[in-house]
Formats: sequence, C-alpha cells, structure tokens
Amino acid sequence: MDEWNRMTAGKGSNDIKHIAREGHRALCSSDYNSKVFNFDLVETLLILSAIIYERDDNELRKIYEKLKSHKDNEDDGFENLIDECRNKTYKDINRKVKDLGFNFVPLSELNSIDSLFAGMYLFEHKNDQEEQENNNVIIISFKGTSPTNFTEWLTDFLIMRADASQFVFGEIHKGFYENFFPKTLDETKESYPAKRMVETISKAAEKMYERNGKNVNIWITGHSLGAALAQVFYARLMKMSTLLPEFCVLRDAYAFAAPAVGDKDFASSFNGALQINYKENKTLWRIANTNDIVAKMPPQHLYSTIRRYITKDDILNYYSIGYKVQLFLDKEKPPKGIVLREKYKEKNKKDDEEEENDKLESIEKLLRKKLNDDRKDSENSEITFDNILNFILGELPGKLPGKLLKQNKHNIESYHDYDKNHSSEDCTLDKIKNIEHYIPSLIHNHFPHRYFMAMERLRSDKFELIVGDQKSVEDKILADVNMVM
Repeated sequence: MDEWNRMTAGKGSNDIKHIAREGHRALCSSDYNSKVFNFDLVETLLILSAIIYERDDNELRKIYEKLKSHKDNEDDGFENLIDECRNKTYKDINRKVKDLGFNFVPLSELNSIDSLFAGMYLFEHKNDQEEQENNNVIIISFKGTSPTNFTEWLTDFLIMRADASQFVFGEIHKGFYENFFPKTLDETKESYPAKRMVETISKAAEKMYERNGKNVNIWITGHSLGAALAQVFYARLMKMSTLLPEFCVLRDAYAFAAPAVGDKDFASSFNGALQINYKENKTLWRIANTNDIVAKMPPQHLYSTIRRYITKDDILNYYSIGYKVQLFLDKEKPPKGIVLREKYKEKNKKDDEEEENDKLESIEKLLRKKLNDDRKDSENSEITFDNILNFILGELPGKLPGKLLKQNKHNIESYHDYDKNHSSEDCTLDKIKNIEHYIPSLIHNHFPHRYFMAMERLRSDKFELIVGDQKSVEDKILADVNMVM
C-alpha cells in the first residue's frame, strides 16, 4: 500500500484508499456508463488484480499434500485442512482487501495447483447507506504470471489451440481451454471449472440478493495470464447469458497486459456479440502498456500484412478482442487514439444540448466557408484537412489550445508534472529496487505497478481521458482522425 501510494499523482498516504472508495461508487452503480474510461474504477480493478498475486503458493502445496494423504473417513480432519488452507494461503490477500472495503473468497484453482487461480472480491450493499440505488458487487479476478517466475512466463507463449465453439467461440489457446473446460465432449455433463465457477458465483450473489434485495454487478479482471483467462471467462458469460441468475448484471471486463487467446473466428464472434449487446452496456477493455511484450503475444497476430497469408489452421492465427486502450511510459508520446479533453464544468443538460446543436449546425457552414476561401486563393493557400480541422476548432466555442493539436508533440501537464514530482525511488518496488532499473522495458512495463503509474500520469485537474465517449464536436473530430493532444 505504501509503495503504491508513492506512485500516485498526489503521493498522498491515503491515495490508494481514496481511489478504492471512488472505485466502489462506480463498481456499485446501477446505471454505470460502460463507454466511459473511469480511472478510479480501472485502477481499483488493477490493484485487486495485483493483490491476488499475494496467495501463498508454498502453503497451498503443503496443504495439498496433506489432502492427498487424507483418509475418507476423517471428515473432521478434512474440514480442518480446508480451514487451514483458507487461513494460511490467503491471509495476505484477506488483510489487504479488507483495508480497501472488500471481502475475499477463493473461487477456483482452474485445474492447476501450482500457479493459476481465480478469486472473488465481494462488496455487499448496506440498506442504511446513502446511495440506495447502488447494487452489490462481485469482482472475479484471475491470477496471472508472477513476473519473476519464468516457468509461468513460458506458458504465455504456447500457441496450440483447441476447438472451444461449444463453450465460447471458435478456437482458443489449448492451455486456456483446459483451465476451464472438459478435455472431451463426453465429459460436458460432468463438473468442470467454468461450470463450478458459475455455480459458486450464483450462490454468492443469491445470498446477497436475499439479504438486501439489490441486484449484483459482476465484473471480470486479471493481469497478464490472468487477463487471458479473464477474456475466456467473459466470452463464456457473453455467449451463455442465461448462466447467471436474473438479478446478476454482467458489467465490463478489464484485461491488463492481455495476450491474444483465440483465432479469427473467436475474435469476430466475440466482437459481434458485443455489438449485439451494445445497448446492454457491456465492454471488454484490453489495456496495454508501452513496449509490454506479453500484450503483443503471439507477435504475428498484430501485423495486418501477415494476416492475409494466415489460414484457419495456421498456428499464427491469433486475434485480439475488445476495446484497446494503449498507455504510455518511458518518455513516449501518447499513441494515436488517446484523446484528452478539457474537463467540463457542470451545466444545465438543456443548455448542453442546445450548445451541441449550435456546433453541429455551424460545422457545415465553417467547412463550406473554408473550402470556398481556399479555392479562391489557391495559389497562396494549401487545401488540407488539417487546415480545415484547425479552422473549425479555432472557431468553435470553448476552443482548445492550438499547440495541443500537433500530431508530433504532446503537452499534457499531468505527464510532465508527474516526472517532476516523482523520484526514481518513488517509482520502484522495494523487493526489486536493486534490479528494477536493469530490467528491459518490454518486461519491466509488464509489471502491474507500471500500469498503475501510466494511468496516474494521465490524471489531471485540467484534462480527462475520453475513450468511446464524445461529448462535443471537438471530441468527435479528434477521435475520428486519431489526433492526439
């Protein structure tokens, strides 16, 4: 907690708790806008994705060995071992999430005792709380690769696939398939991890609903390999929307540093399902950091020039899914698609609509005027879309600083202020501080705290990040032409 507090924009001793409190509000909301990138919500999920690494795997293996030698007739001994497992294996997770207002419950080992793991973070609405319209919350978080465990890293790069069309869409990475689903179709009626997980989530949600009558918001998240698993599980819930009870509201999935998990059929079918359910307010956000190698795996799936030569059975037939948000670090400029706008002051909704209508009506007149003026004076004036864009943005009310519209430069105050206010010690973890500066950026920027830093650098009193939510004509134009401010 102290280490991550040093990395916040304000460097306050309680910043993480404040972020979690604000994240709570968004996670609990009954009318949350899924098309808006909410920093507090996203960072809260990132923090929870990092905390799940705190499971004590050594204790788990010891208890697992005891369970294997346990005799069936020793019922009391079995229960004691389970309690010991919960108390010792998950004690660090429990301690940290309680400080953030959540309760933790282990969910599944995903057919693996050594590394993979899924857990639930629970928040139950109290009827005496002020926000009476808020829902209960269940966050499903998947443990990813431990950055220092290179055995797990190798799992990320396996490229064999399995037909998963019966459970999700198309073909997916074979390892991810076996973490969730039965190895043969004959076993589909048997119990398997994905089925048990849904049953456990449903039971937990039902208990909450019975106690307070509030619906339950379901969120999915994970980092690295955990993000890959989160994508597969979210696809399962998207395809089989009736798996969860009617009082469960499936919200968004946030996948940090996620590799591609499926083929073209998987990606196209999943993205198609998101479009079908667009009005239901669901989005899978795929968040990638500068030079993060895992977010680019398998490497060939990123290059359009290679895709045309890839067949369905090709081992390189991998495609990413969801809505990508590209972060930036290491003195890199913001990538195309990142758009920041000046924060809006609270206005009357009717006045906002009238102002937007005026802008829309004036935009055609401005375009025509500029084009006509350029044609009349073509010898001295070059007709370019940039000229027209700059003219429009210069004339519209509430214009933005022209120097921020240059494609090759960025002038985000928060980005530069962060570098001035944070020393190298503020931006390193104590347990790896002696070697962190020597870790190549393609691995270094994969760490969860580096994702946190990248988002904190974008926090600003003056600007806010927009992704998919354009409130003004300026936003719409800038997003369409991939301008970066």
